Amino acid sequence: MAGITGSQSAARADVSNAGSADGRDDVQMLAYWISLGAAAGGFGGGLIGGVGGRLAMFFLRLTSRSSIRGLTSDDGFIIGRFDPVDTLRLIGLTAVLGSIVGLVMVAGRPFLPRRGQSLAWALAGGITGGALLIHRDGVDFNLLEPHWFAVALFVAIPAIGAGLIQWLIEKYSRFWWRRRRWTVFASIAAVPTLIAFPVAALATLIGGLWWIALRLPGARRFATLTATRIAAGVVFGLVVLLGLIDLTRDVHAIV
Repeated sequence: MAGITGSQSAARADVSNAGSADGRDDVQMLAYWISLGAAAGGFGGGLIGGVGGRLAMFFLRLTSRSSIRGLTSDDGFIIGRFDPVDTLRLIGLTAVLGSIVGLVMVAGRPFLPRRGQSLAWALAGGITGGALLIHRDGVDFNLLEPHWFAVALFVAIPAIGAGLIQWLIEKYSRFWWRRRRWTVFASIAAVPTLIAFPVAALATLIGGLWWIALRLPGARRFATLTATRIAAGVVFGLVVLLGLIDLTRDVHAIV
C-alpha cells in the first residue's frame, strides 16, 4: 500500500486539527469528505433504494391481488410492469438521495460518537425514512398486501441503506485518494449527484461556508467541546423522535 502524502494526510484530518494559514489544507479536507460522502451515499442509495426498492415492489406485486396490476403507484410507476428506463430513473434518484444522506453523515461525523454510528444511522434511517415513505393515503399502503409486509419493507429499505452508507464511509476512508483506481471506480456512484445541479451546488455552498467558519478563531475546537457533542446528540435524538411519532401514526392507521 502506498504511503499517505502530506496533502492526503491533510485531507483526512479532523476539523479540530489546525489547517494551513491560507486554508489550502482545509479545502483538501472538505473536498476529501464531500467527495467520499457523496460517493458512498450514491452507491448505498442506488443499490438499496433503487434496486432494493424495485425488488420490494416486485414481491408486493406477488403477494397482492392481481387487480392492482396496471395501477399507478404513489411514485408514478406502473404496478406490475418492468420498465428499464423507469428503473434507471429510480436508481439515479435514490443515488442522489443517498448522496445527500452521505453528506449529512460526514458533516455530523465530528460531532457524534464514533462507536455504533452504523447502527445509530440505520435506526435513524429506518424511522425517518419510513416516516417519509409510508403514509396512510394513496395507493401503495392501502392496496398493496399484506399491509404489514409493505410497511416492514419500506422501513427496512431506508434502515439498511443508511447503515450501509455509514459503513461504506468508514471503509472508503481507508483508501480514498490513496488508491486512485479504487477511488475513481467508487466515484462513479456520485455521478448522478453531479448531474443534479441543485444538489451539487448546495454541497459546494455548504463546503464553502464550512471553510469560512474554519477561519474563525476557536472554530476547530468547537466540535470537541462536550456541550457541542451533547447538543448534536440531542438534535439527532429529536429528529428521530419526531420521525417515530409520525411513523407510528401512519402505521397504526394502515395496519
